Amino acid sequence: MLLVAPTGLTHARQVEAAPRLLKVATLELPVQDDSQWQQRRDQVLQLLEALQPDVIAVQRVEQDKSRNNRACWLAVRLRYSCDFVTADPPSQPLRQGSAMLSRLEVVEDGVTLLHPPGRYSAAGMLRVKRGEDLINVYVARLWPEPDEAAIRRHQTGDLMTWIGATADGLPSLIAGAYAASTDELVSSSPGFQPARKNPGERVEPPSVAGSTSRAHGLDVLFQVKHFSGVSLEPVKLPPVDDVEGQPLRLGVMATLQLQDANL
Repeated sequence: MLLVAPTGLTHARQVEAAPRLLKVATLELPVQDDSQWQQRRDQVLQLLEALQPDVIAVQRVEQDKSRNNRACWLAVRLRYSCDFVTADPPSQPLRQGSAMLSRLEVVEDGVTLLHPPGRYSAAGMLRVKRGEDLINVYVARLWPEPDEAAIRRHQTGDLMTWIGATADGLPSLIAGAYAASTDELVSSSPGFQPARKNPGERVEPPSVAGSTSRAHGLDVLFQVKHFSGVSLEPVKLPPVDDVEGQPLRLGVMATLQLQDANL
């Protein structure tokens, strides 16, 4: 006798077996001044529309007193939410920080200050809902000024403590920019794996303002007990000059797979 599984059961198994993927980009916008932003912003928008990240962390964002910033300009046109994360007081005319853009439902958010305080020393968190999964996405620029090992360790320690207090056991990742070397970054972030450190990856560290040759740079750190790395790709704009120009690297996008909680 030939036994045939009911169509509904077969479909249910296929849906159940579908990979639970999350795409997270961390980047810096290619802006030195307003004229450059006007020239490149539509290219950035088209690039992100094509990549379709679930969450985008933007580093080194400036916001004026009217609450305008370039990251949120993108978010409006992408139909993403936008959270500006800063250590600067609201009364300050020009505030500096990071932005977190999400096309997923945001069920909770938070901000903390990393010590010693300084420019870009605020870290943020979004708790997003992907299907039935709740995921914590943290954003941080662990690139203190001055860039000293003791300050980096202190700020990273503050971030790890905050994650421990707010993660609620949910899968967590950090989209950020890191001044530390890869070895220092791994040792100071127990339980987390840089997406760029996956075996076989060949994505070069993207250029970051203020970067040095030893700096790890822009990357996504994920908890190895909750995620596995699927792929990592550069986020880059085409050159202005098609003959001699080089692509402008903005950052990276990591595609991660959520692991079964029972494994």
